[in-house]
Amino acid sequence: MKRRSIKSRVEQRRRQQKREFLLVMAGFTLLLGGWLWYHFIYIRTPEYAMRQITQAFSVRDAAKVERYIDFDRVLDAAYDDLTDDLLYYDAALTDETRKRYATFYDVIKPQMLHGLKDTLHRFAATGEWLLPDGADLTKGRQLGIDFERFLERSQLRNTEVLRTGAFHLQNRQATGQVELRDRHSQTEFSMVISLEQAKDGHWQIIRLENYRQYLDTIAPRQNQDIADYIAATRDVILTGNEELENLQDRFQQLTRSAGGQLSGSAAKPLGELIRSDILPLLKKRQARLDEVPVPLGAQYLANQRHLSTDLAIAAWQHYLKAIETGSYEEFNIAETLKKQEVETDLRIKDIIRHNTVSQALPEIP
Repeated sequence: MKRRSIKSRVEQRRRQQKREFLLVMAGFTLLLGGWLWYHFIYIRTPEYAMRQITQAFSVRDAAKVERYIDFDRVLDAAYDDLTDDLLYYDAALTDETRKRYATFYDVIKPQMLHGLKDTLHRFAATGEWLLPDGADLTKGRQLGIDFERFLERSQLRNTEVLRTGAFHLQNRQATGQVELRDRHSQTEFSMVISLEQAKDGHWQIIRLENYRQYLDTIAPRQNQDIADYIAATRDVILTGNEELENLQDRFQQLTRSAGGQLSGSAAKPLGELIRSDILPLLKKRQARLDEVPVPLGAQYLANQRHLSTDLAIAAWQHYLKAIETGSYEEFNIAETLKKQEVETDLRIKDIIRHNTVSQALPEIP
């Protein structure tokens, strides 16, 4: 009996060890299978590429972003869609003028694509939309086009990714949907993207298939908000601009009376005009604008108006300091700020002109 008991326990222990061994092998097989699936299958899928893009943007890894997005091909097609859209919305253009503008956009395309790619690279690296600077040809209006406004019209800065859908594969090509939202109008849109598999197996986004449709979908919604905001602020702008023009005329008259001299006896009335009239008026006008509710789609226009006021105030403050101290350096700073203010005002006029034209077009469903 004792021998049977010992033998039974030994057999039971062997069976338990065998089960434990099989469980360990099963777990190892699962782990190995998961590792093989991840490293040899999953990382070679569009889903993995989209996950890597999201992660790369969150950790500011520009190199990884550019590994999974072929910016050259994406921007090349998107640029054509955007410029076609710009020409479509400008009903004031004749057919001949539209052709000349189309040629103009083709001529500056290499420089614009370089500026867009550089801007996107810096956004991926910093999370900020930094505009071209230094000797870059897309800085300001050197190419005959306002790059800042062009970037805004692309809708890149106000578009966010909500989620990705399923992908359909055919050979080394894939298409899928990405759900987007325009933050300005809260409009959601299903963007169809195309991807291509590189030689090493990873996937890259190569085209936004219905980017033009996205522009045409959100533009009417943004335009309505802008139109409402323009109407709501019309009296403030007209009154403020008229008062400011009168003060600027007085400033020019005082300057002419002083023979262009901004020092000596001429300095006091000029300084007093800036300090007591021009600066308070600019601040008062902006305060009245700030009281007007801004629709989501008009945020950009409202921000540009605020920027224009800030630049104007800063310019006049430096003019005042130049008059009081006779400093040419302060005068040069004021002139630089004034040029920036003029550029901003031109951008504001372009937004308003574009909106006026757009309101005359049939609504796009």
